[in-house]
Amino acid sequence: MKRAVVLFSGGLDSTACLYWAKKNYDEVIMLTINYGSNEEKATNKVAEFFSKELNVPLKIIKLDFLEEFSKLRGTTLVGGETPKVTAKELENLEYAQETAKSVWVPARNVVLISIAASLLDALGGGEIIVGFNAEEGVTFPDNTPEFVEKMNEMLKYGTLSDVKVVAPLINLDKKGIAKLLKELNAKYEYSNSCYMPKGFTEDGKPIHCGECESCVRRHRGLIEGIGEDKTVYAIEPKI
Repeated sequence: MKRAVVLFSGGLDSTACLYWAKKNYDEVIMLTINYGSNEEKATNKVAEFFSKELNVPLKIIKLDFLEEFSKLRGTTLVGGETPKVTAKELENLEYAQETAKSVWVPARNVVLISIAASLLDALGGGEIIVGFNAEEGVTFPDNTPEFVEKMNEMLKYGTLSDVKVVAPLINLDKKGIAKLLKELNAKYEYSNSCYMPKGFTEDGKPIHCGECESCVRRHRGLIEGIGEDKTVYAIEPKI
């Protein structure tokens, strides 16, 4: 039996991974990690929606220490105001790297993968599905093929069961992820990419700010990838 734990953060990437895993594994578990981020409530609501939509069990774990360490570092994702950007600004690699630093959560993917590995080790093995992709790999070193390779090397020694990281989106940009979401018939409009979400519509769709880096990347990817964006925005992103 093929078992997978999907690290689910609520956005386009992890939503694509969830639909992909549901199609490719016998047993799928969603794992959402809370660490005091600005979008935490939205993330949890989105996770609960997709858990019911796809009939996949959901585990939500709260990490108080990661919230403390994030505040210690000064990440804007936890209690701060994330930068407002345009697509043109993101084309400047130096600028994009600076905005990435502002939302960096200390060793987040190392911590999250370790938790998922512990769960799978307890269950007898399986694969950790992550939404790492080529677009974010440019600015986030923990979204790269090299990071996946090193984590898998570590897991050979850190678990007694057969546990490894699988990144199905690793060679895709947001445009490619949008196309995959359409192929999988995913209800992406119920996902949340926003760093500073503004609540929900009456029918349960997250209201995105439209001004943070994540909103801009989301909108640009959907428009360029499938020619439409069903996301609800408080302000239309500039692309």
